[in-house]
Amino acid sequence: MTLAEEFNLLFKGSDIAHGTFIVNGSRDRDGKKQGTAKVIRESPTTELWEKHLKGGVGLGIIPIRSDNTCKWGAIDIDEYDVDHNEIVNTIRANKIPAIVGRTKSGGAHVWIFLTDPVEAADMQRRMTELAAALGFSGSEIFPKQTTILLDRGDTGNFLNMPYHSAKHSTRYAFDDNGKGLTAEQFIEYVKPHVITPAIFQKLDFSFGIKKKGHLDQGPPCLQHLCSQGFGEGSRNNALFNLGVYARLYDSENWENLVQKYNIDYLLPPLSHGEVGTIIKQLGKKEYFYKCEDQPIKPFCNKEVCKSRKFGVGPGALGSDLSSLTKIDGDPPIWILNVDGNRVELSTNGLTSQVQFQKECVSQINKFPITVAQRGWQVRIQTLLDNLTVVEVPPDATFKGEFEELLYSFSAERAKGEDREDILQGIAVWIDDRVYFQIKDLKKHLTVNDFNHYTSNKITLRLQDLGAEKMFWRVRNKGVHVWSLPQNYYSDTELEIPLPPIPQEDIL
Repeated sequence: MTLAEEFNLLFKGSDIAHGTFIVNGSRDRDGKKQGTAKVIRESPTTELWEKHLKGGVGLGIIPIRSDNTCKWGAIDIDEYDVDHNEIVNTIRANKIPAIVGRTKSGGAHVWIFLTDPVEAADMQRRMTELAAALGFSGSEIFPKQTTILLDRGDTGNFLNMPYHSAKHSTRYAFDDNGKGLTAEQFIEYVKPHVITPAIFQKLDFSFGIKKKGHLDQGPPCLQHLCSQGFGEGSRNNALFNLGVYARLYDSENWENLVQKYNIDYLLPPLSHGEVGTIIKQLGKKEYFYKCEDQPIKPFCNKEVCKSRKFGVGPGALGSDLSSLTKIDGDPPIWILNVDGNRVELSTNGLTSQVQFQKECVSQINKFPITVAQRGWQVRIQTLLDNLTVVEVPPDATFKGEFEELLYSFSAERAKGEDREDILQGIAVWIDDRVYFQIKDLKKHLTVNDFNHYTSNKITLRLQDLGAEKMFWRVRNKGVHVWSLPQNYYSDTELEIPLPPIPQEDIL
């Protein structure tokens, strides 16, 4: 097989669409190029891979397939100062058959490849567990979806592929020694690391968790970090969160537990006065785990934590919203991940928290808790900043449908040849223009069950197409008409006559 064929086979995912990233020329505060993630409704092909490897249009692959299964998963670590060698060493030390690669922005991708597909939900769950074990909780997990709404135009989200412009690529993978691999070497390196679904399900991602005891029923982040010990710079926050756990675990003896945890897990332990301050603070009211703070955030595993007796509890963190997709029709359709479920929304359903809650109740039998309006607006804007746009065929939009009906009204029915014919409710073709009345066009739209546009909207669409409005007097009657050039209705370009060929050049 060719190199492109090898990559196409290895990263086999969706067969209905692929992705690309359109750069708009601007950069964010970190210097990262800004743009739009766009999904194109065409199957990824060997030809597209060839262009990608040669440095043409960059290719993105959607891991989730039409049957909601995956043969590979990935962790997208978007940290510019990440130590790739450290990740490689951790993975190899714990016998995890994952592959580590460098992203175009200097972050990391961690892939796992399978011989046969598994349910997307299983792939996502296990890759989330691996991310938390590596200390990169909160990183994007691919597949982003566990199911896709094919009948609604949903496709899933894509991951940018490695080895763009392969000979000079900054997107490359590492071997066991942390050495960069060429595209050809990468393919050969991966082959012995492809595993069966059975092995994948049995992989142990609990490395680093060695101490056993009652913390087993607490947040996995604390369980993980207690095994390592909390160093300086994180000790106060660490003991505070351990104190929250202690109150849940033993409401009568929790103060003594905090003292014990200080000795057992903090390196070095906090002073007696510092511990007393934390105990006094915790005693004033019931506090919650500081899940978004260091040092526990990188090791967060929400789903596991929700199931633990002394974890955060179901629904405690609110609904998890992610992976916003815009089906770019007219009007657009928005599809959003809500706690791992895909929810279809109108623009109003996306912007109105109340309407959003109603749609969640209707579609996934969940009622997301209400958050402050400002907080809601920030969440939606964050989702929009990382939006994936799915293109739709022109005729699948209201605009496209309108233009098709305009064409059929003006060009596929009886045509008038003089001004008086406009009174018969038909379009009139005179010289190089086509004339018609809006009221007659509206009747045609209604007959064809197109009721999406008001008269004002029809007027705006006609203006967008370059139509002109004028006034006729026909049979002593004033008539308002619109017109378009006849070449608007032509499927072919206008013929331009060529100059005559001199006789002497004719054989």
